[in-house]
Amino acid sequence: MKVLILTHYFQPHIGGIEIVAYNHAKELMKEGNEVTIVTSRLNSEKEISFIDKIRIKRVKAINPFEKRFHVPYPLFSPKLVVVLINEIKKTDLVVLHGTIYLGSFFGAIIAKYYKKTVILMEHVGFVEYKSSILNLIQKLLYLSVGKIVINSSKKIFVLNPDVKRYISGITNSPIAFFRNGVDTNMFHPVNTRKQTQLRKKYKLPVNRKLVLFVGRFVQKKGLDLVLKSKESSFDLVLVGGGVIDPPITDSGIHIFTDLAQPKVAEIYQACDLFVLPSRSEGFPLSILEAMASGLPIITTGEIYLDFVDKRLVKIIKPEVNEIKLSIREIINNSNLLRKMGNYSRKIAVSEFAWNNSISILKI
Repeated sequence: MKVLILTHYFQPHIGGIEIVAYNHAKELMKEGNEVTIVTSRLNSEKEISFIDKIRIKRVKAINPFEKRFHVPYPLFSPKLVVVLINEIKKTDLVVLHGTIYLGSFFGAIIAKYYKKTVILMEHVGFVEYKSSILNLIQKLLYLSVGKIVINSSKKIFVLNPDVKRYISGITNSPIAFFRNGVDTNMFHPVNTRKQTQLRKKYKLPVNRKLVLFVGRFVQKKGLDLVLKSKESSFDLVLVGGGVIDPPITDSGIHIFTDLAQPKVAEIYQACDLFVLPSRSEGFPLSILEAMASGLPIITTGEIYLDFVDKRLVKIIKPEVNEIKLSIREIINNSNLLRKMGNYSRKIAVSEFAWNNSISILKI
């Protein structure tokens, strides 16, 4: 089977959708499928390249909204339409990542014209921004572009109940859930000796509790809440991309940007506890990576998994006081910290293999 995956961003751009698209493509290739990814070309990347034998076709795009407003919405060159016509004509299945992106819109229209099967994967749903204008534009996009993409899709998959509720308000089409996955070989726990070596490698304090945040440095991820929750009893480690404004001056906060996955895996291993107080989220891969690395988890909203033991995954409201209390409770109780970490690893290994995730793409 020939599969075309459309995603607004891909490697080397860092983000969850990029990782999902890559791992789905890799697993589909293992099963003997031919996979092409069409994505944006934002810098000096080659128009056509191969990663693990996956063919990557990039179309020139500009990225003004992410740079200025932290909104991940690249604007493609008109060449996108020509590229999609050429690619879709010779494919069997079109997989769209995201409902309101330009690639998904034109991909859905062209695939419908050529009578190709379309699968839509909506990761995040509506994102609440501070700007009422941005929120209005987003709503209008879902009701216009989004409806066309949804109505052109044979199957619609979402990552959690919040996203399902939002998309259900746009369409009567059936909506199912899909799970993300994690590389449990790359992301895994280490012993105390190895952890100390990694802390020295990355110039992190050896004898301090380290609380980790991984995600883009944007409002919806709750980074501002994490920073306000900082206390003297622990250091913060921030891994992500973007600009933190105002700049960090606290010597107990350590920042890493634009790291490749193997290095990010080592940062997880160097830390003690993971916190992600998102205000709006799909199913962040960083949670799975932290689980696979054996870290206790503090996060917000529904954990999206009915089978998760809520006593061993801390689910809180996105509020500073709750974050502070949760961090104190875990880092001051070595037995609880160890028990939660062991549980995290167990769940990651038993439930989130990438080869299980691609079962939804079978047609």
